[in-house]
Amino acid sequence: MRITAFILLVACIQVSAKVASQTVTLSEKEATLQSIFKKINRQTGYQFFYKDNLLNKVGKVDISVRNLPVEDALKICFQQLPVTFCIVEKTIIIREKAAIEQNKTSTVPPPPIEIKGVVMDEKGKPLPGVSVTNRESQRGTSTNNAGEFKLDADPGDFLEFSFVGYKKATARVGNAPTISIQLQLDVTVTDEVIVIGYGTRKKVNLTGAVSVVKGSDIENRPVLNATQSLQGMVPGLNITVGANTRPGQSFNLNVRGAGNLAGGDGPFVLVDGMPQSLSDINPSDIESISVLKDAAASAVYGARAPYGVILVTTKKGKAEKTTITYSNNFGVIRPVNLPKMVNAYDFALFFNAATFNAQGSKQYSDSKMDLLKQYVVNPEGMNIFPEATDNYLSNWENTANGVANTNWFNFHYKPNAARQMHNLSISGGNKNAQFFISGGYYSEDGVLRYAAIKYNRFNFNSTITSQLTDWAKLKLNTKIIQDKYKAPFSAGGTFESLFFHNLARMRPNISPYDLNGNFNEISSVPYFQSGSEAINKGFTLSVLPGLEIEPIKNWKIMFDLNMRREEGQNSSLLLPGTIYGIDGTPKMVNRSEYDIPLLGSYSRNENNTLYVSPNVYSSYKFLLNDEHEFNIMVGFQQELNEYRSLTSSSQDLISPNRPGINLTTGTPTTTESRNHWATRGFFGRLSYNYQEKYLVEVNGRYDGSSRFAANSRWGFFPSMSVGYNIAKENFFQPLSRIVNTLKVRASYGLLGNQSGAGLYSYIQSMGIAVPGINGTGPAWFFQNGREAVINAPAPFNAGTTWEKVYTKNLGLDFELLKNRLSGSVDVYQRETKDMLGPTFDIADMFGGSVPASNNANLITKGWELSINYRGNIGKDWSWSVGGVLADNTTRVTKYENPTFTNPAGTWYVGRRSGEIWGYRVEGLLQDDQKATDYNTAVNKTFLSGQPWKPGDVMYIDLNKDGFINDGKNRLGDMGDKTIIGNSSPRYAYSFNGSLSWRGISLSFLFQGIGKRDFAPGIGDVYFWGWGALAQVTVFKEHLDYWTPDNRGAYYPAPYSAPAGAQGAFNSKNQQVSDRYLQRASYLRLKNATLSYSLPAKLVQKAKLRKVSLFVSGENLVTITKLAGMFDPETLSGVQGTGKVYPLSQAFSIGANISL
Repeated sequence: MRITAFILLVACIQVSAKVASQTVTLSEKEATLQSIFKKINRQTGYQFFYKDNLLNKVGKVDISVRNLPVEDALKICFQQLPVTFCIVEKTIIIREKAAIEQNKTSTVPPPPIEIKGVVMDEKGKPLPGVSVTNRESQRGTSTNNAGEFKLDADPGDFLEFSFVGYKKATARVGNAPTISIQLQLDVTVTDEVIVIGYGTRKKVNLTGAVSVVKGSDIENRPVLNATQSLQGMVPGLNITVGANTRPGQSFNLNVRGAGNLAGGDGPFVLVDGMPQSLSDINPSDIESISVLKDAAASAVYGARAPYGVILVTTKKGKAEKTTITYSNNFGVIRPVNLPKMVNAYDFALFFNAATFNAQGSKQYSDSKMDLLKQYVVNPEGMNIFPEATDNYLSNWENTANGVANTNWFNFHYKPNAARQMHNLSISGGNKNAQFFISGGYYSEDGVLRYAAIKYNRFNFNSTITSQLTDWAKLKLNTKIIQDKYKAPFSAGGTFESLFFHNLARMRPNISPYDLNGNFNEISSVPYFQSGSEAINKGFTLSVLPGLEIEPIKNWKIMFDLNMRREEGQNSSLLLPGTIYGIDGTPKMVNRSEYDIPLLGSYSRNENNTLYVSPNVYSSYKFLLNDEHEFNIMVGFQQELNEYRSLTSSSQDLISPNRPGINLTTGTPTTTESRNHWATRGFFGRLSYNYQEKYLVEVNGRYDGSSRFAANSRWGFFPSMSVGYNIAKENFFQPLSRIVNTLKVRASYGLLGNQSGAGLYSYIQSMGIAVPGINGTGPAWFFQNGREAVINAPAPFNAGTTWEKVYTKNLGLDFELLKNRLSGSVDVYQRETKDMLGPTFDIADMFGGSVPASNNANLITKGWELSINYRGNIGKDWSWSVGGVLADNTTRVTKYENPTFTNPAGTWYVGRRSGEIWGYRVEGLLQDDQKATDYNTAVNKTFLSGQPWKPGDVMYIDLNKDGFINDGKNRLGDMGDKTIIGNSSPRYAYSFNGSLSWRGISLSFLFQGIGKRDFAPGIGDVYFWGWGALAQVTVFKEHLDYWTPDNRGAYYPAPYSAPAGAQGAFNSKNQQVSDRYLQRASYLRLKNATLSYSLPAKLVQKAKLRKVSLFVSGENLVTITKLAGMFDPETLSGVQGTGKVYPLSQAFSIGANISL
């Protein structure tokens, strides 16, 4: 043994061993050298040679290093120990320090010297704010704006440099008093910590399907709505606009497609553990967003999270110098896509063709046509009021009166509107207390010219953390949201929806002004300027105090109390408009379809919600044999939500300047609503990690909901996931320089859904009917009136219970080329069972409908792909590209429709979500003979009693029975109807990129849908252009209609008749068909941002830390084959497709300043 030791000692002295570029990461307290040697051996393969009695002289040590070379790590470990080491090839030899070294150690050390230095980034630029710590003395400082620092240290001490977004670096102090160091961007994401349910997890150890968006990614895209920041960033997260495009409106969220038939399949959104709308968050406060997509990831949230969870983590204070940050955003917005109205002459030509085809007559005379043609060419000096009539709606609407050329969209929409956002935050602290406090203000004007729409929102966010003792930490999170929406009409109300309905059908030959230059009634402007006003105010206060204690190392107990108070105040004042006669006499008018009484009306609603949720959970982490890591978490959560609403309304105001329920002469009506719900859950999680190679996690939650009766209230919902990181295997080491991570994930779980059930659907309820009040009472009277009655209860189902959501997920995570190329692939299946659906048919004599029961199933299958690459070109250039692609389909597997009746309009087993049923079309009839032959050969009375003429749609008789119809309207016998498309979005994709050079950065994001169909049907006037006399709407696209001179037209011959006769004409040519099926797929440049960070020297002169400027644009370019009058993101509308507040395009500038 002595001989062997002597030989190895000589080798240490004589061999200059070159240590391989292997690094180690250690974090140990009170550890033996033997245990440290084992970990180094596992990470590097190095063998240790030592005498047992030598290590017996050494006590336990503390060490914390990350990604350091083996030799440097051992120097740190041994610097205060009586042993040293040398490395020979793959063997590390431990020996006792020589006597002279012991003597040197025992001498009094010299006093520390002041070390000066500079820290630079990967481009060689000074890096301010870098934390510099002397690992031996634990003293620390940070670099100034020039990247410089000063710190006392002894020769041989190690200085550690750390900065967010950069790799940590370590430098050893030598005899020189100066140090220069360059930090590298941290492209290693394997140590990234991800927020998950009731805890965090290193990304490399995740086994569930989780996607993360970092706050830095959001900061680079100056959006004003947090929901927008996620659009196109997360595979499987679908964000749609719909009709919710007015200022302040929220977007629709969906994770991995349809979850159930009722539509209640949105994700559960939590902000710092508090339920909150994603649209109400100040984007500048966001640190990270985690999207949990499968059962394994979201199981611990139970009843609220069957279809995914979005966890938003806001910024927190750090133990560093106080930082004040101010940012702003000033922008202008304008509608993305307004329909292009035709001029008055082309409109009249189209209208005459439509009325002639339907009625054999024309509404616009030849002389009027000449006047319109002349006016379009040169309006100078022409009389626009040849029919001098009073400014009443009845004298102008649906008539040929007037000579003008009004584009009503250009008249009502402004070329731009303003918006702005301001954010101010202050953060900092020390080792005992940290804080982050921020305030934000957002304001946006509407794009309507005469309807003054205004939205503003104020956000306050405060997070304070205090380390009370070594084992107790107190936190307090406070959030305040206050917003206000003001417009001449209620959002989504009759006035608003009918205005957008009327906008396009206002004829261009009518001027918006009367003879005296006042706005006429048909323009709707008098109603906007009448003083009508709808105000919606909201106030939300959320407070979450929490206490974290750690009785022993690695055992934590958390207590949270989530409290939220919401208050809403909504008022609506509707006043008649003022118009003027020919002689200028004013007159008050009310438009009945706008639901405006002649003497006005006023309504007021006040509502409040109280939400209380205590949480208690505990986690314990321990190691066995320094290899097997276990993490156990158990907890309890309870929710109680109480809602109250009181609405009062009345008509006939005494004074419009003092609106109030008591200041009316009408009969006030009052309605009150109260409800509540509650959940209670017990949850747990056990995770196992073997060397970040083999990963197992088991979750479970036992949930109860107040929506169900006592005997069906509770359910147990477990999940399990596993992971295998192949790249950690020894046999994979030859590829380790290329493949850094290659992890396979699999999960299976069951979640419960309560949202399909009503709050009290299991309880037999009876309504009170009071005669003459709110229309609930019978319309018959006795001599002295009649007492209120209680209605008979409707049938109910006391056995309603949980919908069950079964999820399977298989995923692959990979990181290549030193983690510069990373991505993930997931395939999944989600099956929802026991959904509420119809029970069975029952005879009409029963007198009521059968309540729904848990007897419907559907299944969603899909896949997701995300990929990113980051690189550098020299010292100055850095760039990144990335993209996501996802797809899913949903199919019903169980539904109570045994006869498969009406498959085009209701669910049946086998139906795919979004199916479009319609007719196939051969073309348009081109002449009288073709029309005669078609009328003779095929019976079409099922569609219309009108004969088919040249220019009409020629539907194909698919089943060759001589009729065009839907057969027996059952699956398998739908006559000539068949599936022609699908309206569900498919292949959602996006790709993004950035390029940076010396403080200048350009970024972009494209987002789109690869496949989606839109089927205009009967009555979609925006698409067809024609309908009843009052509905004709002519855009540029509609001019390509069939005439004898335009036989190759796209559109059929138009028809327009009075409303009572129009249906027969619509049914001829406006059936859903493959000829007019629209491709609603699109590609949109959602954002492009150019930013510039001012040089550090210039910023330092102003005594600031950082200054950056930017210009940005949203919704800049759209590529689509959809008909031009539609926007692919707003295919909806209360009064018809496209009749909505338009999506906006935005251009903004701003600054971000830190000091």
